[in-house]
Amino acid sequence: MKKAFTMAEVLITIGVIGIVAAMTMPGVIKNYQKKQTVVQLKKVYTTLSQAYMQSVYKNGPSDTWVDGSLTINTESVKKYVQLYWLPYFKSLQECSKDGDCGYDVQAEQYNGDTLSLVGNNRYTIILMDGTLIAFVLFSWNEASGQYWGNEQKFYIDLNGPRKPNFVGKDVFILQLHDNKVIGLCNSYTDAELNNSCSKTGSGQCCAEKIIRDGWEIKDDYPW
Repeated sequence: MKKAFTMAEVLITIGVIGIVAAMTMPGVIKNYQKKQTVVQLKKVYTTLSQAYMQSVYKNGPSDTWVDGSLTINTESVKKYVQLYWLPYFKSLQECSKDGDCGYDVQAEQYNGDTLSLVGNNRYTIILMDGTLIAFVLFSWNEASGQYWGNEQKFYIDLNGPRKPNFVGKDVFILQLHDNKVIGLCNSYTDAELNNSCSKTGSGQCCAEKIIRDGWEIKDDYPW
């Protein structure tokens, strides 16, 4: 005669499985989110790199692209993007002012500051896969305010206006330097990089940390 499990034994077994699942699922989900983030970031990095090479072939060296005589405003940046970038993207939507493309908030940073991805003298597009890219041509300092920068930056939100809209989680920054697309803070030491990409830093260097770590989000990453 075969011995069957009692109802109590079945319930205990189900309870143990539930507890184990509750303990392990958050880690599984987090690891999946990390891997997906890296995959998406690498994809937009490749997309930008390929578009840049095509534009250089058509328009010549990128250090001649920015017209420094123009006033720094969204319209000037828009003309630049439409000439040197849009022909080499499959873009779904273009955004020129706050609230366009459904992005009516600023991205948060670990240190409590915020980052504008739409409006504020930058021009933004959404690609066919939903990635949002803001083109930022200017730099800033206290002495002179805004000025045309030598290194164009790309503010990227991997899932567009959807949350979390957080720098280092779904928002990352790349830039043009020495005729190639790289992560912001590429020249930083490891210590400087880790200081920025931390829960007390801005998070603006986190794309470079992922790249430098071999396209991986490691355990010391402020996830």
